[in-house]
Amino acid sequence: MKLADLIKTSNNNLFRNKGRTILTILAIFVGSFAINTTTAIQTGVNSFIDSQTESFGGEGFIQAYGKTETDTAQTLQDMQIGRPTKYNDGNTNAMGQPAITEEQIEKFSNIEGIIKDTVLVGRFATVTYVQSTKNDERFTAQLNQMTTKTVHYDMVAGENIENNTDEYQVLLPNNLWTESLGYEKPEDAVGQKLNFVWSDPVTNKLKTYAATIVGVQAPSVINSSAILINKPLNSVLYEENVKYLPAGEKGKVFTVAAEYDYQNYSADDIKQKISEIGLEGMTVKDIMGQIKGFFDAITNIFTAFGYIALIAAAIGIINTLLMSVQERTREIGLMKTFGMSKFKIFLSFALEATLLGFWGAVSGLLVSFMLCSGIDNFAHTKEGFLTAFPTMHLAEYNPGVFIPVILVIMVIAFIAGVFPAIKASKKNPIDSLRYE
Repeated sequence: MKLADLIKTSNNNLFRNKGRTILTILAIFVGSFAINTTTAIQTGVNSFIDSQTESFGGEGFIQAYGKTETDTAQTLQDMQIGRPTKYNDGNTNAMGQPAITEEQIEKFSNIEGIIKDTVLVGRFATVTYVQSTKNDERFTAQLNQMTTKTVHYDMVAGENIENNTDEYQVLLPNNLWTESLGYEKPEDAVGQKLNFVWSDPVTNKLKTYAATIVGVQAPSVINSSAILINKPLNSVLYEENVKYLPAGEKGKVFTVAAEYDYQNYSADDIKQKISEIGLEGMTVKDIMGQIKGFFDAITNIFTAFGYIALIAAAIGIINTLLMSVQERTREIGLMKTFGMSKFKIFLSFALEATLLGFWGAVSGLLVSFMLCSGIDNFAHTKEGFLTAFPTMHLAEYNPGVFIPVILVIMVIAFIAGVFPAIKASKKNPIDSLRYE
C-alpha cells in the first residue's frame, strides 16, 4: 500500500466513530486556537513596534545614566511594581540613579565615536502651567527636552523642533492638546504661540515665556503625554526652577545624551566605553526592546496555556486510538493475514494520530484567523479601540510562524499515537481473528 493510500485510509478510519473523533479534534482545537491567536497577536504587536522604532529613527542616538546596583530596565520594572529603591544621601533621582559628575560628562563627550557638539546634558524643567493664546485655558503639563536630530517623530501637522535656534519651540504630543487649546484642527495650531507660565516661589510673580507650536505628533507607542520643548526653552525654564537652590543642587545631572558615528562604531562598542567611565548607555532599540519584552511575556503566558491544553488533548488521542485498536482487533488480524507488515500497521495508526493533530491544528488556526480578523476590522472603526493607531493590526498571520505551529501540534499528536500504534502492530493475527 502506497503512502498516499495509507493516509487516505487512515483519514477514513478516523471518522468511523465521528463523535469520538470530533471530540478529540475539539480538544486539540482549543490548544491550537490559543497558540495561534497569541502567536499572531505577538507577531502583530512586535511588527508594529518594529515599524514605530524604524520610523522613530534614533540611529546613532545614545543616552547615558548613572550606574545603579541594578540596570535601568530592572529599575523601571521595580518602579512599575512599587518596589522601593534605596536612598543614597540625596544624590539620586526617583529611579535611584546617581547624579552624573562634570568629570563624567567631560569623559563622555571625549569618547571616540561620540559626536561632541551633539552632547546634551539632561536638565529637566517644570512649569506651573501652560496657557493657550487662543482660548486662555490653562493646563498642567509634563515637559521633556528634545534630545537629538537623529530622533524624529511621526507628525500629523508641522515639523520637528530645532535645538540650534534662539526661538522657543514646542511640539505637542497629540491632537487632544490642539483641541483643548482651542484649535479645530492640528494644522490650525502650527505657528501659534503657547505660553509657559512659571510662578516664582519667593516673590509669587508670574513669568511667561511664549513658545511657537511647530508641530503635533501622531499617536504611537513611543511618544508620551509630555510636551516636547527645545533646548533654549528648557534652559530658561530650568534656570527659573533652580534659582533659589544651593549651588550644589543646581548642577545635578542624571542623564546625558549624544549622537555617535553609528556607521563606524557599533552601539555595543559605545556602550562599553560609556560603562568604563561609570555610566550606563541605552539606545532607542534598547528602550523599545523593553516594551517588546513586556508584550512577549504576556503572550508567552497564554501560549503556555495553549500547550497545556495540547498535553491534555494528547491524552485524549491516546484514549481514542486505544479504543480504535480494541474495536478493530479482527481487522488488524485480517490485515496481517493478507501480508500487511507490522511497520505499515504501526504507520497506519500513527498517521491517524497525526491527522487528528492536523485537523485540530488547522481548525484552530482558521477560527483564530476569522475571529481576530473580525475584531481587527471592528477595532479600526470609529467605535473601535485601535482608531488611534491606524497602522497597527491586532494580529498578523505569518506563514513562517503558523506553519511551524501546525507541525509542532502534529508531532505532539504523532508522539501520543506511538503507544497505541505499537500495540496494534504487535497483535497476534490468529488471536486477533478469534477476537469477539
